[in-house]
Formats: sequence, structure tokens, C-alpha cells
Amino acid sequence: MALDKEAIAERYPRLRRVVTGHDAAGKSIVLIDGFPTFHGDLAAGSWGVQDIWESDVVPAPIDATERDPTDGPVHFGIPNTGVRVRITDIPPSVPGAEPFMHRTNSIDYLHVLEGEIVMLLDDADHEVVLRRGDTIVQRATNHAWVNRSGAHCRVLVVMVAGRITDDLEKIIGPMPPWPPHNPND
Repeated sequence: MALDKEAIAERYPRLRRVVTGHDAAGKSIVLIDGFPTFHGDLAAGSWGVQDIWESDVVPAPIDATERDPTDGPVHFGIPNTGVRVRITDIPPSVPGAEPFMHRTNSIDYLHVLEGEIVMLLDDADHEVVLRRGDTIVQRATNHAWVNRSGAHCRVLVVMVAGRITDDLEKIIGPMPPWPPHNPND
């Protein structure tokens, strides 16, 4: 059952985000102190995403002040040369739902803050169970996330643009377009 944005925000506590910058004299100041951009009920599955910050390029240009680059609709595109940082709340998976296998041209760092999540890989004999405090470095591999725990899972995700090498592309084929169509949408 899909929840409205307010119900999801209540279920998954909002975060406080503090962003620093500089005033006209170069003194350190706080630019933003409040809730990050919140996106709820993604894919009608009660997923919650709170975008912390993103940059289209690395190294990221740092100016004295900057507009909030996450202010706007949620998007799952991977920056071609940048980085995205977000907190994602994942509800228990619907029994019998087909896992959404996908691959991105990025290195993703996922740290479990609360709960438990399972990463599925191409090799069905090997599932990776991640619990609070666990971190995984996902390197452009085909994978899916499944929450079998019966409780929500909160993860910190840092996605950094990457490029598979020519040698790896010969083995796994070209990277598929992103974002792909999700059959569960």
C-alpha cells in the first residue's frame, strides 16, 4: 500500500543537514541548516530518499555560496563525472516481487545505518547480507537490493561516477543506459 509523502516522512525520520560556506569577507558561515530535499513513495513502494548533496563534476567547484543542487525532483541518473550523496529508506520487499537487477557506471559506497538489506548478484548462490554498521563498495556490478527483514532499512549511499575499462567491457558488455525501465514501476 502506497503511503503519502507525509506518512513516509513520519515513518522515516527526517535528517538535519548543515552546509557551510563563506561570507563576502571570506569568513566561515552556515548556508543551510535544516531538512535535506525529501522524496517519498518512490515507485509506489514507500521508499524514502533524502538527498544530502551532489556535484556534476569532481573535483567539485567550491564557491562562497551555492544553491542547493538537490532542490528539485528525485533523479537516479549517475553523474557522468560527479558524485551524489543520499540517505535511502527501504521498506520490506513485497513477497514474490521480481528484484530489480541493474548496473551503473559508478562506484557506490553503501553503509547500513539501520536495519538489514540483501544484495543479490548475478551468481544466485551468493547473496550479501548487510546489517547495521556494514559497508559495501559496489563497483559497476549487476545487482539488486532486497529487504527480507520485515522492518525498514536506512542506508547512506555515496555514488561516484566511474568508467568501466575497455578490458572489463569486453567481458561484461557495454554499460546499459541509465536509468533503465524498472518493471516494478
